[in-house]
Amino acid sequence: MSIISDYVPPNDGSVAPGPGAGWRFHAEDDPAPTPWLIKGILPETGAGLISGQWGTYKTTAALDIAVSVMTGEPFAGRFAVRRRGGVCYLALEGAGGLASRLTAIARSRGCAQALPFLYRRDCPALTAPDALHQLIAMMADATVALRGKFDVPVVLVFVDTVVTAAGYSRSGDDNDAAVAQRLMSVLAGLSQLTGALVVGVDHFGKISETGTRGSSAKEGAADVVLALLADRETGGSVSNTRLGVRKLREGASGLELPFTPKSVEVGTDPDGDPITRVVIDWAAAPGQPAPKGWPKSLLLLRRILMTLLVDIGQDTQPFLDGPIVRACDVELVRAEFHRQYPAEGNPREKTETRRKAFQRALKSAQDNAVVMLREIPMLPRLQTHMAPPEGPGPPQQRRHGHSRHPRRHAPRRGRRPPR
Repeated sequence: MSIISDYVPPNDGSVAPGPGAGWRFHAEDDPAPTPWLIKGILPETGAGLISGQWGTYKTTAALDIAVSVMTGEPFAGRFAVRRRGGVCYLALEGAGGLASRLTAIARSRGCAQALPFLYRRDCPALTAPDALHQLIAMMADATVALRGKFDVPVVLVFVDTVVTAAGYSRSGDDNDAAVAQRLMSVLAGLSQLTGALVVGVDHFGKISETGTRGSSAKEGAADVVLALLADRETGGSVSNTRLGVRKLREGASGLELPFTPKSVEVGTDPDGDPITRVVIDWAAAPGQPAPKGWPKSLLLLRRILMTLLVDIGQDTQPFLDGPIVRACDVELVRAEFHRQYPAEGNPREKTETRRKAFQRALKSAQDNAVVMLREIPMLPRLQTHMAPPEGPGPPQQRRHGHSRHPRRHAPRRGRRPPR
């Protein structure tokens, strides 16, 4: 059996004897309860992710979770800790201020004593062939240390951040499903062999709607994904902060917990000025969210359509009893979108990024009644048309702008081209 394998909960049915070894029978017994680390939020074991855009307090949330696990105090004031123990933190980013941030969070929650928390600045490359063996050796040392000083097991391990710890060797590895699966298998294998939940802290991609940066295989292989969400301005300020349960294999996803970040004093510097750190206040309701705007890709699609409507529009009647509108060949829209949408990587990666962005924007535009797709008789290619900026309404009560670029047909051999 490989050292890296899926975690199998014990006692889900009797193991089949003889030729059926390795299979499990369905049993009539009541199903075993789900083993939780934090009930309804984090499973006891497995591989997980805490993801979000930069500046959405991912590390602060991870440390807040750690304080709950180490002290046994309910997470966010309402979710019970089912397994209390020590926490190991592999801090490849921001290790310098990690201890003071943890101290601030613990004191804000009424805990002033030392906690069973170990951290270090290094981590083996998660994509390396011997990554799991190196991590096991590191966790073995941590287990001995925590047992000796606090008499607790390691129950939670953080890797912050996954993209830094991955150790990608080639451009494009971040989007390679096989590489992402191998990386998540290392986290799952470490969990299986240590009995702790292993959580990677990661970033969202440029388009937050797509979730964790890189291949979707990351989230697909995770047992739990917590998302740090916020409305972020270009200048860096954030509002409407909340933690969402994006995925929970053994529970319900979709839960969102609003919170308010607060600055607290943890000491003074040599000049006598206060040293502050950010903590999370789960009780205080954040400010009202601003009206949700259109995604950038949808704004780009709309801008391109508006330009094409003016430049190469042609009147057409998509419905026999409908109004005459202006239509545009969807392939022309797609081509212009690909020219204007920013993308990084090699030519193949850029093409794939733009293809996915166009599909998302087009679907969003259809869902929001911004465009309509229709194959018009006598014009075999798909057409799009714009809904009015003020919003959708009944078809017979709103005007639609269309544009279409006339298709040029080569004259048939032996015939004079049309004048």
